[in-house]
Amino acid sequence: MKKLPTKIAGDLLQNSELRALMHCLVWSIHMKPSTFETRWQLLMEEYGLQDHDWLNDMYSIRDQWVPAYFRDIPMCCLMKTTSRCESSNSSFKVNSSSANTLVQFMLCYETRIDNQRYRQRVAEFKTSSSVFMDSTDLDIEKHAFELYTHAIFTEVRKEIYKGKLFCNIVNTEDCDDVCVYYVNQLDKRNNATNTFTVKLELRNQSVSCSCNNFIRIGYLCRHIFVFTGDVLPKSLFSIESRYGVDTRPQEILEIVTECVDALRSDVGGLSSFAEQIKELKCKLLNGGPVDDEANNDNYAAVEELLGVSLDGDVTLNNPDGIRNKGRGKRRQLSRASQEGTSNSAVKPPKTPRLCRTCMKYVTGHDSRNCKKKKNTNKSGNEDEDSSSASQEST
Repeated sequence: MKKLPTKIAGDLLQNSELRALMHCLVWSIHMKPSTFETRWQLLMEEYGLQDHDWLNDMYSIRDQWVPAYFRDIPMCCLMKTTSRCESSNSSFKVNSSSANTLVQFMLCYETRIDNQRYRQRVAEFKTSSSVFMDSTDLDIEKHAFELYTHAIFTEVRKEIYKGKLFCNIVNTEDCDDVCVYYVNQLDKRNNATNTFTVKLELRNQSVSCSCNNFIRIGYLCRHIFVFTGDVLPKSLFSIESRYGVDTRPQEILEIVTECVDALRSDVGGLSSFAEQIKELKCKLLNGGPVDDEANNDNYAAVEELLGVSLDGDVTLNNPDGIRNKGRGKRRQLSRASQEGTSNSAVKPPKTPRLCRTCMKYVTGHDSRNCKKKKNTNKSGNEDEDSSSASQEST
């Protein structure tokens, strides 16, 4: 496919649509060999390439390079022809070279193995520490998160999401102990529809799909995720679920569809359900109420609760004026009441404090206005005056 632009000359070389269709045709992993051959011929006729030598040579050996012919080989998508040797060379050339001795190579080999073990531990840590964040609101997505590793869950989530948006069941068949589902898948790139067959073995509860995704890669495909209503509920096929728009009238159709699916095997129940739908239809078209029984049940429940009958007319009067909750009217106390209140209040006794001047616990003064401090200051001043007077006389 890398040689395709150099092999096609002229105006077709600039045709990006041709290259895109060629890539979609060749690399489709869900396509059968017969489908590939039919679409290849149609593509060659559409662009007039029936006589192209290189394309005809490639088509003659199509079973050697087109993935559609390898779909029955287990794990064919995980390992290509030269992947094993190329991966080994790229792995060891980082730490070793062709000039290394055997001892040096063994040391490099141990280093490489340690690196792989470290990546494995990192992958296990991501798996154990990841937090589930759903994208489809389906229980099966949470179950897959608990079952698979983080890397595989990322791929399985894509299949669940695509099964929700692009796949739908078109027909079912029951053959003894095998249930067969025909699932249509819409390919949005070329607007084509492919039909796949999903088989459910009731004896051993095993499931298989004609796309062989589990055989080729190792995990379930989008067609299996959509094959039964127990895995994907019917509500996800609604327009609201697919396109994210609010379509309230579709809810009625979804409810009726769910009821019909539940009564599909019960002929009597399906007939009774049809009669009830017809009665509701007649009431609705005739302009009558469709919920008479529900209203009667409500009236009966209210009468039983209140112990009165609601048949007669009820007269309602305005309620009497009431006083609102809160502080109420503001009333000023009389002077006698205020004096009595002030006299009745007894102040607690003061706590004695230590005076640093007289070194006593008192309540009437402190070290700033202590009498002993005043007397000391007064005697000191008198001594200073007498000394100064004696000096002057001398």
